[in-house]
Amino acid sequence: MRSNFLKLVRSIPTSTWKQRSHPAFNSYILLVRHTLALIVLIVLADISLLLALGVKLVSELDSWNLACWTGEWFWGYMQRHWERRLNALDAIQVTGDEIPQDESALVICNHIGYSDYYLVQHLASRAKMLGKSRYFVKKEIVRIPLFGWAFWAMGMILVSRDWTSDERLIEKAFAQVKENKHDCWIVLYPEGTRRTPNKILRSKAYAKANGKQELDHVLFPRTKGFVRTVRALRDSHIRYLYDLTFLYTSPNPDPYQVPSLAEQLSCEELARAGYKFRIHVRRIPLADLPEGKEELQHWCEQAWAEKDKVLSSMMDERGRLKN
Repeated sequence: MRSNFLKLVRSIPTSTWKQRSHPAFNSYILLVRHTLALIVLIVLADISLLLALGVKLVSELDSWNLACWTGEWFWGYMQRHWERRLNALDAIQVTGDEIPQDESALVICNHIGYSDYYLVQHLASRAKMLGKSRYFVKKEIVRIPLFGWAFWAMGMILVSRDWTSDERLIEKAFAQVKENKHDCWIVLYPEGTRRTPNKILRSKAYAKANGKQELDHVLFPRTKGFVRTVRALRDSHIRYLYDLTFLYTSPNPDPYQVPSLAEQLSCEELARAGYKFRIHVRRIPLADLPEGKEELQHWCEQAWAEKDKVLSSMMDERGRLKN
């Protein structure tokens, strides 16, 4: 059913609209075709995840495997569409440490925009961990029809702005992963929100008022969640931390205007259009991180200061990604 529908969507005649002179029309059609396919896939994923919840009453392991299988084909479709059909793959450059296949890890990243997850999942796909990635996401996402419910059923870690109120929920989520030794990536954005020029200014003001280092390209990290997560995973099978630094730019003349998700999904040739995506990887044993809360907080702040330097080295004098 899924494959037949996708064939139907992709078979929609394009010869007529490609002859239109207005490029915005072509972009609109491309976005509509992808959205139609995505809606059906989300419905199928919800059905599969509902089945996984039922299986959990009998076998937790089989339920987890079914949820991971569902994530693999759903996110796999999303990733193939972005990397191959929209030709983003040729615009991605990865530097730094190699990530082994089938290795569980805590993943931390700077947060630029909604498209960040494509970069995380580019690495996850190469490491055979695509369906096993679990994100910290805001509770509000559950309100999104179909999509939000899938996030909850798949086992994403839902958090509010008040980390203390989430502590019991997070402990429960970690307990399941630790007890069953599930191979997984736990993905955390310590900044807590996407970077914008105004948020950069507020972040600098906060750093200055608290005697911290002011950062130019990333937001000052909210370390409480990071500290809580690292300490919770100390006695688990998860042995590594992946520190990812992202930077991407679009053909837009304003170097600080981040390309939106809709903008990317409506472009037929991302690489040819001038989009660039850079990922820098640090693979660090969790055992190398300090033990105490204050020491972990300082480690995270220093890691973000290092990110700021890395991003500066990636940019040219106009603030755009270097070739």
